[in-house]
Amino acid sequence: MKMSLKDFFGYLLILFTFSLILIVTFPQVYSNNSFGRIDKKILLDFDFLKKEKKPIILLFFGFVSCGDICTPAMNELKDIYGNIQKDKVSVYFLNVLNTTDKEAPVLYAKTFNKNFIGLYLEKEEINKISLKLDLAISKISKERINHTGHLFLLDKDLNSKYNLKYIYTTRPFDKKSIAHDINTLSNEREEK
Repeated sequence: MKMSLKDFFGYLLILFTFSLILIVTFPQVYSNNSFGRIDKKILLDFDFLKKEKKPIILLFFGFVSCGDICTPAMNELKDIYGNIQKDKVSVYFLNVLNTTDKEAPVLYAKTFNKNFIGLYLEKEEINKISLKLDLAISKISKERINHTGHLFLLDKDLNSKYNLKYIYTTRPFDKKSIAHDINTLSNEREEK
């Protein structure tokens, strides 16, 4: 039995959709608390972190023209940032759609808070980060992608290296719990 090209792509689309759903929901099903936080310990060595001085980093991956996931998430980050020790935390918006103007992520991040850092990443770095953090990113068109809307919390260790500490998977984010986690980490640092 010969399969038509239309049937082949239909099955491929179904498989892709199922895979994306599985990737997005798997962390939520297996998170180890009620507000979608996964505890991790992965050493990260990304180029953009080399000049960072603050001990705690929040990373959110998206793209500038994403209104359904990124804009609400960035508004939530703005609210979280209002309830934490700002001198200890940097918030990054990392653009994963490399067809965007290189200045657009910087301006986009600053619309939510003047201290937020927006970065344009080259395709190679996006791929490296995607593999390390298990990001689900799939290009739909030149200006649109599907992506996970998770928040990543990084913590600097005693050797000045960043480790992935938590992944927040549930949307909307539990702002109080995330702010509590950040303030707890900040206070633990002050006690050392």
